[in-house]
Amino acid sequence: IDDDDPTLFARFEQSGHWLAKQGGKLDVRLQALQRYVDALAFELNDLFKQVPVASEEERPRLQVEATSRLFQVQSRAMLSLTRGYQGAIDQVTLERNALAMQIEQRFLALQRINGVSNSTMDLDQTLEVITKVVAEELKADLCTIFFYDELQRLLTLRATNGPRPLGGMHFTLRLGEGYSGWVADKGRPLLVRDALSDQQFAFEVRTYNTDYHGLMAIPIIFFGTTERLIGVISVQSTEMHDFGNAERDFVEVVAGIVAINIENGRLYEQTDEQLRRKVHELATMHRVSSIIASTLNLDEVLQIIATQAVHLSGAERSCIFELDQEKQLLHIVAHYGLNSALVEGLHIGVGQCCAGRSVLTGRPSMAVDCFENDEHCFLSMDPGFSSEIHSVLCVPLQVKRKVLGCICIYSSHRHSLSHEQMQLVITFANEAAIAIENARLYEETRRGLELKSILLRELHHRVKNNLATVAGILSLQRRRTKSPEVRYTLAESVNRVQGLAATHDLLAHEDVSEAKVEDIARKIVGVANANLRPPAKHITFEVEPCPIVIPSRAVTILALVLNEMVSNAIKHGMVGLKEGTVTIRGREEDGMVIVQVIDTGTKLKQLEPGEEESSEGLGLSLIKNLIGDLGGRFVLWRDGSMGRTVAEVRFPLARNRSQVPGGQGVVQGLPAPE
Repeated sequence: IDDDDPTLFARFEQSGHWLAKQGGKLDVRLQALQRYVDALAFELNDLFKQVPVASEEERPRLQVEATSRLFQVQSRAMLSLTRGYQGAIDQVTLERNALAMQIEQRFLALQRINGVSNSTMDLDQTLEVITKVVAEELKADLCTIFFYDELQRLLTLRATNGPRPLGGMHFTLRLGEGYSGWVADKGRPLLVRDALSDQQFAFEVRTYNTDYHGLMAIPIIFFGTTERLIGVISVQSTEMHDFGNAERDFVEVVAGIVAINIENGRLYEQTDEQLRRKVHELATMHRVSSIIASTLNLDEVLQIIATQAVHLSGAERSCIFELDQEKQLLHIVAHYGLNSALVEGLHIGVGQCCAGRSVLTGRPSMAVDCFENDEHCFLSMDPGFSSEIHSVLCVPLQVKRKVLGCICIYSSHRHSLSHEQMQLVITFANEAAIAIENARLYEETRRGLELKSILLRELHHRVKNNLATVAGILSLQRRRTKSPEVRYTLAESVNRVQGLAATHDLLAHEDVSEAKVEDIARKIVGVANANLRPPAKHITFEVEPCPIVIPSRAVTILALVLNEMVSNAIKHGMVGLKEGTVTIRGREEDGMVIVQVIDTGTKLKQLEPGEEESSEGLGLSLIKNLIGDLGGRFVLWRDGSMGRTVAEVRFPLARNRSQVPGGQGVVQGLPAPE
């Protein structure tokens, strides 16, 4: 045995390398080698005992020399075996370390891609960054991303890290065209050592100015409830290259991130669009409700509803049917986009046509191309018009389970409304039904008020005439009596009756429910001046402007009170004077109406400032009792500094809400008489 033979020990070293590659144990192999050498040494001893030698003295020496040579070979063999084993272990460790570093780098690359995908960066910038990261990680020369358009069935280049093809970013491919079209069509990865060697793949390669050979193309697919093709991501090298499984796995993960990012973006846009649509629908509903509520004129309300229904639903035409409960017939009361000659005088029975069936069932109904088969449809009477209409939605107009009619919306599109659109139209129809009912009630109330107003005016007119008759009789009696005291008493009565008659005349010609304080004062002054002013006296009456409006009940009472106050001013204030002035002044203060009658007479009983008149004559008694019915009070005092006598009444103001900002209707503010 030659211990210098390199071939023998190279084989041992190779054996140790294979042992490490296959996961064997070195100590087991060394123990086996030791047993083999021990057995060989034993056989060698037996052999030297049997083999003839030149001299028996040479036998032990030769045996020792042979055994020593055997153990030397054993030592070198074990060393070679160990060296080969350790070399393989070191190589595996290096490979594992390199693989770990590669995995860590790719993990960081994926983190970067994922971070970019979740950032606020726009889509095109995100895709550009992804192509650069993939190309850098795989040490490739070109990375491209195509997106698939389902409607056009085309792939469009969206991002690249390097040169663009001849078509630039508008470069498109059909399914099956080029390697990108092939991958999109087949839905599976494509790994080619030399893409230029394949005529189909070479077509796409040659669209670039650089020849690319190595190719790996991966489909971008979103795996949700249904698989959906997003596009294709490709990696290419200028040199021929066999892309491995690790590289394919990396790009497939990238493709998954891109697919999820695109799908999330699509869902975000879809959700955002839905939210915008909901906000728009709510704003439109609010605007439409405001428009409907802006008027109580029934014809205007109906036309507004017909117009806004078209705008709300996106249709082209609409009409509103009103139900005649007695005849059970529907007739059109408002329409938008329909031929007026077609709908004029039209009547449809309940249960006929889509509108009639919707009223009969009380439920909305949708139909597509029903005009061709429904002989009762009024649109079928105009073939040219019905050919433009393909779908109809009918919604009954109901208030408290009472069907008032229905609203029909016509569209040229052959599709049914979604559940959300249907609910929107139904909500609008409910709003419309309430608006129609309110307009009808308003119309009935308005007509009732007009009738009552006419009757009240007639009543005031007749009361005025009757009071004038009574005043005329009293005047005849006054002229015939010879007693001055009786004559003056009758004159006061005539003045009171004519004051009431003048007030009723005012209410008969103005608003029957209210009148201005200024107008009442002028009527009373006119009557008092005609009946009570002595011919020898020159009395000037002044009525200051006062726009305060009071209700009809207060009008009658204030007229009687003013009549007594003016009468007292003439009777008592002007005693012994040839001329004087009587001023009537009104104002509002802290929710109270204040009316003053001021005279310049000096012969009235002298009163201290703030002291009330204590006399309980008929006039003053009337004033106090009447003003008390309004929840007010009466005071009389002498203003010595100005040389005037002031008679004042004040009572709570009952204001019409039309005069109050934001008010509607009438406020009942007067207390009931005790």
